[in-house]
Formats: sequence, structure tokens, C-alpha cells
Amino acid sequence: MKNNLKMLKIVCNTTFVRHFSIKQAAKPPIKYTDTINLPKTKFPNRLNATKRSELERKLVEDVFSEAYSYQQNHNHEPTFVLHDGPPYANGDLHMGHAVNKVLKDITLRQHVVRGQKVHYIPGWDCHGLPIELKATTAIKDNNIASAKDKDAISIRNRSRDFALNAMQRQLNEFRSWGILSDWSNEENIYLTMRPRFIINQLNMFIDFYERGLVYRDLKPVYWSPSSRTALAEAELEYDVNFVSPSVYLRFSLTNVPNGISLTPNTNLYTLVWTTTPWTLPSNQAICYNSTLEYSVIKLSNYGNDLYLIATSLLQSFVEATGITYELVETLHGTELSNCTYRHPIYTDQKNLPFFAAPHVLDSKGTGFVHTAPAHGPEDFLVALENKLPVICLVNEDGVYSSQAPDFLNGKAALGEGDQLVLDNISTDVLHASKITHSCPIDWRTKEPVIIRASEQWFMNTEQLKERAIEEISKISVYPLVQADASRKALMTQVRKRPYWCISRQRVWGVPIPVFYERETKNVVLNRSIINHICDLIKKEGNVDFWWSKSVAELLPSNILESLNVSADDLEKSGDIFDIWFDSGSTWSSVLKDEKVADVYLEGYDQFSGWFQSSLLTSVAARNKAPYKSIFVHGFTVDDKGHKMSKSLGNVISPKDIISKFGVDALRWWVASHCAQNMSITVSEKLMQQAAESVSKIRATLRYLNGVIGDKTEVLNEKGTFLNRYMLSVLVEHENEVWSPH
Repeated sequence: MKNNLKMLKIVCNTTFVRHFSIKQAAKPPIKYTDTINLPKTKFPNRLNATKRSELERKLVEDVFSEAYSYQQNHNHEPTFVLHDGPPYANGDLHMGHAVNKVLKDITLRQHVVRGQKVHYIPGWDCHGLPIELKATTAIKDNNIASAKDKDAISIRNRSRDFALNAMQRQLNEFRSWGILSDWSNEENIYLTMRPRFIINQLNMFIDFYERGLVYRDLKPVYWSPSSRTALAEAELEYDVNFVSPSVYLRFSLTNVPNGISLTPNTNLYTLVWTTTPWTLPSNQAICYNSTLEYSVIKLSNYGNDLYLIATSLLQSFVEATGITYELVETLHGTELSNCTYRHPIYTDQKNLPFFAAPHVLDSKGTGFVHTAPAHGPEDFLVALENKLPVICLVNEDGVYSSQAPDFLNGKAALGEGDQLVLDNISTDVLHASKITHSCPIDWRTKEPVIIRASEQWFMNTEQLKERAIEEISKISVYPLVQADASRKALMTQVRKRPYWCISRQRVWGVPIPVFYERETKNVVLNRSIINHICDLIKKEGNVDFWWSKSVAELLPSNILESLNVSADDLEKSGDIFDIWFDSGSTWSSVLKDEKVADVYLEGYDQFSGWFQSSLLTSVAARNKAPYKSIFVHGFTVDDKGHKMSKSLGNVISPKDIISKFGVDALRWWVASHCAQNMSITVSEKLMQQAAESVSKIRATLRYLNGVIGDKTEVLNEKGTFLNRYMLSVLVEHENEVWSPH
């Protein structure tokens, strides 16, 4: 019993001690949150507009400003070169600029993160009519034509200031979009009005001149009466609702085809259809197609006279005029070669010729085309081949000159001129109505342009076409889904270009520094003259002196002596270079080493613009393209598919989008919608979706940042199987992302 009590006491004491010992040594309760990896981060899930704008500004100023020079100094893979097509230093930026610049930035950054250096120098096209027109608004009477001669230096100064101000505004906005470039370094920006670019351009010009690739000639060109200058095709827009006269008229034959016998007091006429009656005073011939069949017909209510018309166009003639006919006989086009006719206005001109020409088709009209060499490229080629005179009766203002018939002298060719001509030849007009069709207009003034013969400088594209097309076949074209169509479009534009008019009759631009003999108007130009002008540009810092100095001041005595002329025998040119010649030669100034870019990235409108002008100058200079590839993007439209314009009130500006959604939403929209489509829809809804996508990415980054926390260990090949598997999946995904690029 004693033993049992003793044992019980020991057990109780032990239990008591153990109990209180455990109580005193008790540990805090376990926090189960410490057993799992809950994300922890101060990275906010959302930002208000003010905070977002502040952070975007800091990124641009503190991070992106150094990014370009950093990759130049730290990346070691081969340099990737993207040559920037220069926007006009004119006006505010629009969504097309955003599409273009952000796509370029995406392209550059993906090469940077893969270890390559990138070469990207943004530029501006500083010359041209749009800038000159805006700069001259300070002229009280707004008469640019008279101001051109009175105060060229003043206009150039205002134009230069306007271009610089517009360029700086655009630069600041491009920079705010996060575009990768060394924006603060003036040497990393190119302007086509800087002296070294002008000097380079003039050296290229004299090289082409010496090789016969540029020349001066009288040819029909697109002419804008409202701007008083020649225009390139790239400076045209088309008014699809333009209304013109639609006239069927007759020309009286004075020598008829063999085999056609006319009774006394019976005449044979050829029927002609035209939408440009104002060109009839310059008519020099009638063209036909020697492969077509023609019909001799008698018209109801027109007596016994006979008329010639292409057989395949008889029905369309009846439908258009309401005039019925009786078929007399048919003949082949080859039987028309000896025909002659009387001019309907100059009736003393009785033996004007008929010529066979391939541009005459039987798709519309009558199978005969009235030919005015001063007012049509095909007409001009016919005149050239057959040694016809090129008579232009319309002056720079689109008004008939003193050489025109008295009833037209001083009248506007378009509009009033059309009707006056029709009134004068009313007895030969069988039917007159109106037609709505597509007509070229001046892209700046929105006024109609005409085709008008004038003395201009041209680049001989005929000598360059074959090689240029060969080069197009060698380059890569992106995006791949549009590659075949884009390549074909560029080839077509090059192939169909008969010649490139590189001169303009304006003030704000690079002068064509040539001289002409006063008496003969022969060109006086050699390399010594160009070298001297280039020396003056270096000395003066610009080229304004061309307008302020006389011939005697421009040409030193040693050059005049070598030419065996005096300053009084010469006059200087009043022309400037086409801005497409300016921008088309930038590859030789901006690009380094081989002067070939890895890519040109522009909109599809540049098939007739920068893609083409750069190709032609490069092929002319060194027989190869200035780019290894081109990337072609589309144009922005609203959610109804309409072109965005102020007049339609459907313009959405990049500034508005950034203010509401942030720059990342703008960039996301470009990345997700603009690389593949030729019509790029811009809408509030799409921008909202882009902002939501950016928010999802932000939430994902926030989660990843929270999961990583302050951990510094790096996973390696000794990690768990699951970790290694996930790394493998990540690499596969990365390769898939890069593959389209």
C-alpha cells in the first residue's frame, strides 16, 4: 500500500511539473498564412489618369531617354537598321502617325531584347507646298503667286520657322509615345532642309545629269492652277464625284478611206467622245486602233451624211445619245491610215492626220480619240513619234493665253472654257450631257488639276524600270499575308510610270541650281557650278542666297570664263526639287556603311511615294535597292469604314486616346490591330478593349511581382522536374512569339 501511494505521488508531481513546464514554454499559435506563398507587393492594381500620366512622363524622361544609347553601347549582335520615312513637318499628328511610329518601335524593341543594336534616326520632310501655303497666310492679300516673286526670302524664312515649330511639336509627341530614339541628340534627327542633306542631294543630281538620267524637256504634267505648280502623282487625290461634260462631237474628214464613195453634198465624219472640251483648241490629230472593226453608219435626223464609229461601241452610243442609226458598211482599222480631217475650230486646218495608237480602246467612247499633245501623256507620245507640234494654250493659272482664239483669251479653261468651246462648235456637237467620274485634284487645295505641257526637269525612269523591278523581286515583303499583293502593287507603280517630273514652280524647297542662256534657253550646268553652289551653302548655312543673289554674284569669273559666257548672257532657274526627290535621296545621307536598310516600314500609299522614289534614286545611283525588306501597313478608318477627316467629324486623335486611356492602350491597339489589316478601324470601343487588355496585363504583372517578392534565388537545371518543365514551356512560348518577327 505504501509503495502504491509513493508511486502515485511521484506520478502526480511529475505531471504537475510537466504541465507547468509546458505552459511556461508554450509557443505562439501557428500562422497558417506563413505556410503558403501569398503574393505581397506595393505595385498598385490600378492607376488614376493623373498618376498614370505622371508615371508615363517619368518613364520617358528618366528611362527611355537613355535606352537608345544604352543598347548602342551594350548590345553586341549585328546592327538592325530601320530607315524612317519622314513625315511632313506640318500640322498635328493623327492616328496614321501613331500606327506608323508604334509599329516601327515594336520592330526596333524586339531586336533590342534579342541582343541586337538598332540604328534608327527619325526624320522630317521640311519642304513642299503645304508648308509654303501655311507660311504665306500672313501675306495680306493672300496672293501667293505675286508674293513668290516679290518676297521669296520672307516666304522661305516663314516656311522654315513653321517647319521647325511643327517638327518640335511632333517630336515631343512622338517621344511621349515611348518611341525608342535618342531624341535629345540633334545629330540623331534628320531634316531635309539641313545643309548637308541639300549638298548630298545636289551631288546626286549632277551625277544623274552627267549620266543622262535627268534632263529638261517640254512634256505634259499634272498641273495645279490653284497652286500654280506641277504636281507628282503622289500629290494627287481623286474626287470620285467630280462632274464633267460628256460630249459626242463630229470631225469632218477631208480624205476618206479607200473604198468609201460619197454622193454629192454628202460628208463623212468621225465620231469622238470627250470629257475635256477645253482641250479641243490644242487638237493636233485623231487616234484610232488598227485592230478594231469600224462601222460606217447613217444617223437618224442627220440627213445623208455618214459617220465612223467602232462597231463594238454602237450600242453604247445609242444608249448615251438616244440617236438611232442605219448601218452602211464596215471596215478594218488598218484602212484609216490615210484619212485626214478639218479642225472644228481652226477651219483653215484641213489636213490634220489620223494615227494608229494602242491606247485607243473599245471599252468606252467611239473608238476614236481626239489628240492634244499638250494635255495628255499618251497624246504626247503620239506627237513625239510623229513629230507633231506641242501647242499649249493654257497658262500657269489655268487660263487661256493670248495664243488661244480670241473668244477664249483670258478665260478659265475648266468650267467657262468648256462651255465656250462647245458654243463655238455647236453645229458639230451631236449630244452633250454631264458625267460623274473620278478626277484628280490637288491634295492640298482640293481643286481640280489639269494635264498641261510645260518645261520641266525629269528623271529618266525608262532607263531604271527594268533594274528597279528586278530589285523588287529580291526584297522581302511583310506582312506575309499581303506580301504578293504588295509586291505586285509596287511593281505596277514602277512599271506604269512614264517619267518622273522632279521640278516644281515654288519657293520653299531645294533650288535646282542651273542656269539658262537668255536667248536660246539652253541649259548651262556642270559639276564646277554644283561644287561652287555647295561651297556657298556651307558658308551661308542655308540655300536662301539662290533667291537673293544675282547671276554675277552666284557664278565667279573663273567659271564664267570656262563657260565662255558673261553673267548677262544667263538667267538662273526658278524651279525647286520635288519633295519626293528630297526624301527619296535620304538613304544616302542617313544610312551608314553600305547605305542599305534592313527595312522600310510605311503605309501602302508609299508604293507611289517613298518606297518608289527611294528605290529609283538608289537604283540610279548604285544599281540596287536601299532596303532589304519593306513592311506595308494600312490606313485608319472609323467604325463605319469611312476615312477619318475633319469634314466628316470622325477624327480621333492620339492625344485624346492617351489622355483617356493611357499610352499603353494606344500601343496595345496598334500591336493587336494594325500589323495585318489594310483598313484599320479606330473607335472608342476598341480603345476601351485595349485599355482592358492592358489592365489584365497589369494585374498579371502585379501577381507575378507579388509571388516573387524579395526572393533572389535563380532556378537552374538542378531544380525540380516541375520547375524544369515549366521553364521548357516558357522557352517554347517565347520561340512561338518571336517566330512571326
